[in-house]
Amino acid sequence: MTNLPSGFKIADLIVKRLEGKLNAEEEQFLEEWKHAEEENLVLFHKLAQNPEKLYFKKEAKLESANKEDVWRQIQTKVRRDRRIQLKQQVMKIAVMLIVAVGVGGFLYTISNNSVHNEPIAILPGKNQALLVLSGGEKYQLSEKVNLEEKGIQISNNSKELVYSKVAEKVSEEQLTYNTIIIPKGGEYKLTLADGTKIWLNSNSKLRYPSQFGTGVRKVQLEGEAFFQVAKDKEHPFIVDVTTAEVKVLGTSFNVNAYNDQDEIFTTLVEGKVEVNDDFRGTSQKLIPNDQLCFNKLNGKTSKKIVDTRLYTAWKDGRFVFENKSLEDIMIRLSRWYDVDVFFLTNSIKHLKYTGDVARYDNINSILDMIEVTEKVKFTIKDRSVMIEENCK
Repeated sequence: MTNLPSGFKIADLIVKRLEGKLNAEEEQFLEEWKHAEEENLVLFHKLAQNPEKLYFKKEAKLESANKEDVWRQIQTKVRRDRRIQLKQQVMKIAVMLIVAVGVGGFLYTISNNSVHNEPIAILPGKNQALLVLSGGEKYQLSEKVNLEEKGIQISNNSKELVYSKVAEKVSEEQLTYNTIIIPKGGEYKLTLADGTKIWLNSNSKLRYPSQFGTGVRKVQLEGEAFFQVAKDKEHPFIVDVTTAEVKVLGTSFNVNAYNDQDEIFTTLVEGKVEVNDDFRGTSQKLIPNDQLCFNKLNGKTSKKIVDTRLYTAWKDGRFVFENKSLEDIMIRLSRWYDVDVFFLTNSIKHLKYTGDVARYDNINSILDMIEVTEKVKFTIKDRSVMIEENCK
């Protein structure tokens, strides 16, 4: 192995690890380094997840570190390589630079906070959202809002965004659309002009008319929401989730349609719904307690009877799991607590857990309950949660 300064030696090994080119000796050396210090483990997994993102994030700090010549050379190389294989080359440069700096300690640390600082408190989500009107105006709903848009009254005085009812419907050409965006660590309740109530989960977005027209009542969802649809037989309510549509007249149901997942889940609490595949022209009808799973990649569907509370308890302030994989549980927790999750042992992703906990509890309370099984161990560093097998 080349005799490089320690930081660059580790960087070289991480690059080779990402490319799958490590030999047995190098693999052993890297593993020993990873577990020698907690900071090494944190650094390795941050880089393994997204080294190029970290590279650009640290640009300002590098410039202020009086290393202009090094930085100029790196920028020149990035511009040249962008014409060839940008992502791969930036990743290599990022790993080489960040690890050398992180291990050597002569420019900056990988995190803004020193290990001696007080740990960041990871709090549960709360009522927060961004409202975007048809004209592009934006309003943070953590503050009180009283608006009027084309005769429609919009307010959130009771921590719920409410659109006032109107006497007459407008034509489809006159519709104006608003968007409500829920960040990670957020939730919000919405009442549309027709009286339909919608609970939006964290990391979700809903686009909807400020007032419905004379045709169908249609909204577009990314993420997760629970709908309590106002009955109107003449004007069906449709939830568009890009590759499929959920069509109802008046009912209560949950739709889970996050963009980073391959499947869409529609869970019916009461009433009737019809789920339509836009591309294949197929449809399936659901009755209460039915759940339909729709695969966005291949169009395959599967339907089963479920306990609906497992999929709707989030709107009532609970996390309810029944024989769910640790990976699924951590995905939900990561959205609600706005944390990054890293599995240090892939096999533990498939461990199954059952539980019912308050959604507003400290994240440590939930992780402690899982740790009681003595199968896994959690380590929290800043806003990252690392999970490994408990070898005790």
